[in-house]
Amino acid sequence: MSIVENAKLTTGTRWGSGPCIGNTGSVPRLGIPNLCLQDGPNGVRYTDFVTHFPSGLAAGSTFNKGLIYLRGKAIGLEHRRKGVNIVLGPTVGPIGAKAAGGRNWESFGADPYLQGTAGAATVEGMQDGGVVSVVRHFIGYEQEHFRQVGEWDENGWDQQTCSISSNIADRAMHEVYMWPFAEAIRAGAGGVMCSYNAVNKYECL
Repeated sequence: MSIVENAKLTTGTRWGSGPCIGNTGSVPRLGIPNLCLQDGPNGVRYTDFVTHFPSGLAAGSTFNKGLIYLRGKAIGLEHRRKGVNIVLGPTVGPIGAKAAGGRNWESFGADPYLQGTAGAATVEGMQDGGVVSVVRHFIGYEQEHFRQVGEWDENGWDQQTCSISSNIADRAMHEVYMWPFAEAIRAGAGGVMCSYNAVNKYECL
């Protein structure tokens, strides 16, 4: 592939255009079409005549893998019918380590086993619905506030040059935070979305 063709596949275009929050370019010479990416973990975003499905937290509270799978499949089918190829979901991070975390409702609960099991069932359901599932947010995304550099500037902290860092010990990283992602990947997730925050002072770019 040429540099231009590689760039087409790795550079998003047309934010919020039509049923997509982003698209990849195409490479007609190789038969690679452009792909439509869309949020989200609870239903199709930025369009009409769609279902707002129960949150991940509500689904997780059922402790019912079969029901969680069916929710995932319904989400996948609805995205597919809207022309979406890749769903940015399910959410298995944040794990819910901070009770005031702004995105805790998207994931399945504060237990890593529950997160992993429900995340895997959702991945299987979504992909059986005809879309590619991209599990998110990897990793340590426990705080919405100050997740991006610009927010520091807006609040008078103009000397900050990076997003907030989630500092996590190695054992906790593997047993609590990574395990749900590993289960989603074992279930066949097509990709992993990187988080906004730094981890142990290292930024995932």
